[in-house]
Amino acid sequence: MKDAAQEQASGAGDRPPPPSGFLSRTFESLSIRDFRYLWFGSLLGMGGFQMQSIARTILVDEITGSAFIASLVGMGFAPTLLIFSLVGGVVGDRMERRLIIQASQASSAFLSLTIATLIATGWIHWTHLLAASLLQGAMFSFQMPARQAILPLIVGKNRLNNAIALGSGGMNITGVIGPGLAGALYSFGGAESVYYAVGGMSAISVLLTGQIPKVPPEAVGRSKKMLGEIGAGLRYVSGNRVVLLVLTTSILTALLAIPFRLQVPVFARRLYESDASEVGWLMMLMGAGGVVGTLAIANLRGSNRRGLLYVGGTVIGGVGLALVAAFPAYAIGLPLMLLVGLGSSIRMTLGQSLTLEATDAQYRARVMGLNMTVYGFVPLGALPVGRAVDMFGAQASLLVVGLALAVTGLVILLGSPTLRRLG
Repeated sequence: MKDAAQEQASGAGDRPPPPSGFLSRTFESLSIRDFRYLWFGSLLGMGGFQMQSIARTILVDEITGSAFIASLVGMGFAPTLLIFSLVGGVVGDRMERRLIIQASQASSAFLSLTIATLIATGWIHWTHLLAASLLQGAMFSFQMPARQAILPLIVGKNRLNNAIALGSGGMNITGVIGPGLAGALYSFGGAESVYYAVGGMSAISVLLTGQIPKVPPEAVGRSKKMLGEIGAGLRYVSGNRVVLLVLTTSILTALLAIPFRLQVPVFARRLYESDASEVGWLMMLMGAGGVVGTLAIANLRGSNRRGLLYVGGTVIGGVGLALVAAFPAYAIGLPLMLLVGLGSSIRMTLGQSLTLEATDAQYRARVMGLNMTVYGFVPLGALPVGRAVDMFGAQASLLVVGLALAVTGLVILLGSPTLRRLG
């Protein structure tokens, strides 16, 4: 028998659809109470991540003067994400999911306040920031699969694309507000003020997430052994053509696209000699482009050739990066960041949506855990890029990355009719 809270959440998708129209279709999932609490809690968590990513990268760059070390710290979350994401997926399919999310949010609050204290007391070293980044990866590897697996139960499968788009839109909203706030706090109160703010935001997110019902996992096909359940998830993905294609595409594009998104401060300081405030504006424009993309995607339904758009987002992002490198002027880079954010949001949002829709309920957290390992491969692209910036300069390195991303997208677009035909 279903748990009452789960039955209530599952019934959310059976409600009559809201009135037609652009605004009602765009924000329809926010009409569901439980999704609103989950969304606002995630908004604060992702806002904190955006803010501390900027503060951490700038601080490490100031301490060391090395793009390579800044890249190493910025990508520090990736190894633990790669190691623990499959475990996090199994835990998300085994345990009560709200508790998993709250535990991760509470750990993030404690970690942020610890780093803030180290900075304020003068004990901070770049290795502390590396350790924090590693721990953050472990926390995300448990939180994200559980959060994504909850969505179909809360909003119903017919609203899933909309809910994921609104989630990505929220992340991009934090990309608009967070960088500017982080830049202002960093300029006037130092890096510790950013981390204190992030700690407070994470604490509030714990309270918001606590307002949704408990969401126990589906009891179908459970094994008592962790490795057995990981193996079952991997066999499921290998036999699901759509999920396998989308995950493979995500890994290929992540190697090129995500490193720039996480290292904007490094590139901006070298291309434009930007300070923290100007870096914040660049990140805000990239977030604004992402908001535009996700609002458009929130209106898409199954017949809108979403697979074609998914791969097309990679091409758009690559072209945007190449243009940023080709015209290294701050005034030109600002509007081009809109294009970069647009392409990134299309690729990430539709990738998650297409994957979840093609996944059976009892495997959702495991598949999303495997999806999270995409970010674990980021150092394979980020560390060589950081070394290339030190050796050949930011402009040449970014131009190569942008062109490689655009070409990769075109090759996938032309070579995968299955992805092109996905609705």
